[in-house]
Amino acid sequence: MRTLSQLLLTFLLNACWQIPLIAALASFCGWLLRRSASRYRHILWVAALLLSFMLPAITSSRILLDAFQIATGSQQRVVIEQGTPKPDDLTSLAQATTPVATTSAIQLSRTLAISLILLYFIFLSYRSYKLARVWKATRAIKHTAFAIETSKVIGVIVAKCQTRIGSRRVRILCSDSIPVPITIGLFEPLIILPEQLLKEGNTDLLTSAIGHEFIHIARRDYILNLIYELIYLPLSFNPAAAVLSRRIKQTRELCCDELVAERVLDAQVYARSLVKLAGAAPPLRRLSITTTVGIADADILEVRIMSLLSKPKLDTRWKKLLLIAVSLLLVVPCIAAASFALQFDIAALAASGGQEKEAQEKKEKQERESIEIRQRQEAAERRAKMEFNGDEDEALIRHREEEMKTMALMQAALVHLAKISMEQAIQIATSQQPGKVLECSLNGEHWEAPGKLAKDGQVFYHVVILSDDEANPVKTHVLVNAIDGTIFKVGKELPRTMRNPEQH
Repeated sequence: MRTLSQLLLTFLLNACWQIPLIAALASFCGWLLRRSASRYRHILWVAALLLSFMLPAITSSRILLDAFQIATGSQQRVVIEQGTPKPDDLTSLAQATTPVATTSAIQLSRTLAISLILLYFIFLSYRSYKLARVWKATRAIKHTAFAIETSKVIGVIVAKCQTRIGSRRVRILCSDSIPVPITIGLFEPLIILPEQLLKEGNTDLLTSAIGHEFIHIARRDYILNLIYELIYLPLSFNPAAAVLSRRIKQTRELCCDELVAERVLDAQVYARSLVKLAGAAPPLRRLSITTTVGIADADILEVRIMSLLSKPKLDTRWKKLLLIAVSLLLVVPCIAAASFALQFDIAALAASGGQEKEAQEKKEKQERESIEIRQRQEAAERRAKMEFNGDEDEALIRHREEEMKTMALMQAALVHLAKISMEQAIQIATSQQPGKVLECSLNGEHWEAPGKLAKDGQVFYHVVILSDDEANPVKTHVLVNAIDGTIFKVGKELPRTMRNPEQH
């Protein structure tokens, strides 16, 4: 549960700034490619959408890598060793004998983190519901479509498009529930024409509509559009991702327009037909979720007409250099952004959740058993010593035994009250004060009775950290609350040479 929450929070919060960065870079690259063919700009926006998903996902995958390394023991671990109890103070239950290499994560309050996750799932459910409704509406259009009457004009147009475009044979149906031509079908593509378009019998309009849909089929735009919608779904909370999705649809239609003008119809004839066909589409549909592809998907009719009527050309050499520059301009900043990505976690998350709680209870049980074993060993050593030294004071022995029992009760109470593990305390301390961990102990203060803390009592980890400055190392004592993980005291221990400068 903890790893899943870290993954989701890291993905969401990094995507909030990484996706706008990618969209801005893609916009600038698209401006550089404004005089090139539309297919290059289409590839650019598709690559931007893929990077928008991959960049936060790769950042989140580091958490899985860290968790795997910890589980397999590839990272340095903290060896827990109980110290010998002393009467004058509480000794540590464990000491860190090796430094811990961890990646610090930004701790979010549980309320904020849970609110973000719930809002994201609510939004994701809403978008998934809308996509499912559109998919259902698409299936309904397919089931209500009917075959058109055999027509010599339609047959000639279909044969012309198949010959010039090179597409496989497809079925052409008719429907009275759609205003513009569309293409649907994963494995058996269908072209569905509006009934009103067939009634008009305009050859240029029919050629433009059928030719455009044949281009969609040849490019496999239907299945690709469905894939893009699924990739966009987890990113749809970000307005910058909506820009990428819209640009993909717009450049896709520009690509189809260019191919129709090259292979099927004259550009001016196709432009006039495009105005009539695209004008029949409802404006609200152009920006909505859709699982169909058609001639009126983009909301840039004027841009499409201008693109058909003016065809600027770039020199081949400059085009290659420009494509290389655009690729580097898009990819290199994304690689740099991955290195600046942050990791997020829910504060004190280990205190909740079934698996974490069970692991904590198991660890406490092991520590209690370790304490009992050490107590039995020490008792056996005392008995052996008493047998060897017959003059040992019996009252002193009883006093020491009572003292040992009291220490054992206190130690067991501390282990039970602590809500975060020693490893987490060390991570929190080293995030505040980097360096090598020399010692970590679990302590308590203000006892009401043996094994029972007073109301104002505190349970805390005492972490001793040595700075990395080899010339003048400084010990830092960090007190970490063992219940909520907060740091309530930090003190530095100066070297002896700095304490008594008059001796030198």
